[in-house]
Amino acid sequence: MVEIIRQFNDLLIMNILQVIDSYQYEMESRYQEKSMLTNLFTEHKFIGWLGLFIVFFSIFAIFVFQFLEWESNDNNKS
Repeated sequence: MVEIIRQFNDLLIMNILQVIDSYQYEMESRYQEKSMLTNLFTEHKFIGWLGLFIVFFSIFAIFVFQFLEWESNDNNKS
């Protein structure tokens, strides 16, 4: 009798997990990301790439000018 109850519980738990798994799969298949950053590169390609290049070159310029400042300070100390 105990074995039958244990098998029934195992079967019930497996069925519940299967229902949860199929529900999660349905939720994931209907999910569509709506990100402003993603839209920037898919719908407004020029503005997205222009912004990316501006950020990249701004960071690059900061490093270059900082390096030049350090070199200038080193030369003044000598």
